[in-house]
Amino acid sequence: MVLLDLDGTLADTLKDLYAALGRVSRAHGRPPPSLDQTREVASQGIRSMLELSWGSLSDTRLLAALRGEFLDCYAAHLVEETVLMPGVSALLESWRKEGRPWGIVTNKPAFLTTPLLAALPLPHPPAVVISGDSASPPKPDPAPVLRALAQAGASPHRACFVGDARRDIQAGQAAGVVSLAALWGYLSPADPPERWQADGLLRSPSDLAAWLGQTGS
Repeated sequence: MVLLDLDGTLADTLKDLYAALGRVSRAHGRPPPSLDQTREVASQGIRSMLELSWGSLSDTRLLAALRGEFLDCYAAHLVEETVLMPGVSALLESWRKEGRPWGIVTNKPAFLTTPLLAALPLPHPPAVVISGDSASPPKPDPAPVLRALAQAGASPHRACFVGDARRDIQAGQAAGVVSLAALWGYLSPADPPERWQADGLLRSPSDLAAWLGQTGS
């Protein structure tokens, strides 16, 4: 069983996330950050993206209000430029031929995850999808990974989780699965994946296919 993170691992959602951040920033008279700045924090969640424009958001009421505005903007333009990450379509097609089950574990809420996945050309649909509000607490807690495995009827000893953020690796390791870092994702120089203590570093989706072949999984 292979579990994948969504943003930055399965799909390139950056441009649509960035567009939503720009709309919210400009609505409040704040200059939006650059696309590259947003890329470095996109996998860390909405708060990290908003703080590029607002600085530290310690005011919980302001954070909640901005988060709501961001979600509204993002939902209205959800899949305008989002595509599968390069190499992912071929990987999923190979899994379709193999009959390999796979799933998604994301902190993105279900009201965004469901229509986003429906709009993507997935050659092999996931066996299970766990969104940010499908299991509590979210990653880096292992609960979402464990729930995905339970729904799929898979054992942690025969599963791996692939993601592009430290919290993905932490969640996978706490759940007892092999945890692999997706180097093709949204990485930050301030937190290089070499420090995450992942079980493996994958430079491309084809590396994941090779890793699965080498392990005989």
